[in-house]
Amino acid sequence: MNVAGGPHYIGIFGGSFDPPHVGHVALVETALAALGLPEIWVIPVGNPVHRRLSGYASPEVRLHWLERVFATQPKVLVQDWEVRCEKPVPTIDTLRHIRSRFPDYHPILLLGADAFAGMSHWVEYPEHFALCDVAVFDRAGCARVQQQGWKMTSIERWKQEAGSGRLLCVQHRLPDVSATAVRKQAATGKSLAEMVPECICKEIEQAYGGLLTRGECGNNN
Repeated sequence: MNVAGGPHYIGIFGGSFDPPHVGHVALVETALAALGLPEIWVIPVGNPVHRRLSGYASPEVRLHWLERVFATQPKVLVQDWEVRCEKPVPTIDTLRHIRSRFPDYHPILLLGADAFAGMSHWVEYPEHFALCDVAVFDRAGCARVQQQGWKMTSIERWKQEAGSGRLLCVQHRLPDVSATAVRKQAATGKSLAEMVPECICKEIEQAYGGLLTRGECGNNN
């Protein structure tokens, strides 16, 4: 999307994806439909800044799963930038990387309401205002939290204007599923057919089976 000859708007969807689930897919599909984005970059973390991973799927495995999940979606590109880094990469560094390498691209962060609620705790917040916009998507059971400083706008106005530091609220509730719930379900030996994409279902069941007996952590992305 180019607004009045301005920057190329591109969706950025980051996370641990430990493991990927149907809520992640729904958010991407909703963003493409509701925002009319020409492209979305899905960026799995290698080493998270604010949380611990379960440890039962390596960064490379999670990256490969996402590549398979979105293989048939030409507007979605899975990026390996953060997976290739040995140290944690905060979102602000990813935004600066995009600004440096792709100066004509303007990122819009795609966040569930729960992730947006914790944004004030991100590294170097609120420096993000100058580098991106944010689109917040409801997830069933999560109340939206307003963060001070973001400029609320409608999708229609956002498409017609240029700038940064803007907040869009997408009125489409995502499936009530989380990575924590997926891992707990896998630990019981039950099917994950309704919770994760079919193409990687069996592999996730095998990778995360028995987590409760081996020690589960509370990552809920």
